[in-house]
Amino acid sequence: MPKPIRHACRFLAGNDKIAAYLNMIERNAKLLRDVRRSLPAPLDEHCLHASLDAGILTLVTDSPVWSSRLRFFAPELERSLSSDSSLVASCHIRIQPQAASPSPPSRRKPGYKLSRKTANHLIEAAEGIEDAELAATLRRLARVGTQGD
Repeated sequence: MPKPIRHACRFLAGNDKIAAYLNMIERNAKLLRDVRRSLPAPLDEHCLHASLDAGILTLVTDSPVWSSRLRFFAPELERSLSSDSSLVASCHIRIQPQAASPSPPSRRKPGYKLSRKTANHLIEAAEGIEDAELAATLRRLARVGTQGD
């Protein structure tokens, strides 16, 4: 019979500092579920994080558009989430755009193109410069800028 899989939190909960963080994460997750239940679709999907600290409900959304909609629902959220144990005095909305997935590097040639005359000017300038590294860079720029001619 295979051994049951144990969640890492079970082992981490033995440390007092880590246990406090795990409790805070669980409280915030429950709060986020409660907030999402109080919001209409599709706004509920754009509320990404919720926390309550000293009566200040902080909600995080992914764009300014959804931030405005959340501000509209803030008074209702304050009323519905206030209970005997926690009173929501105010609601703050933060915007945290989702990171776009990185696009693969482009295999296209650069969009710029140098004229033959400009390339010749760069080569002439390179010949008159004492700095060998700068001269090599100007020659390379002339060569790359005219590729495909």
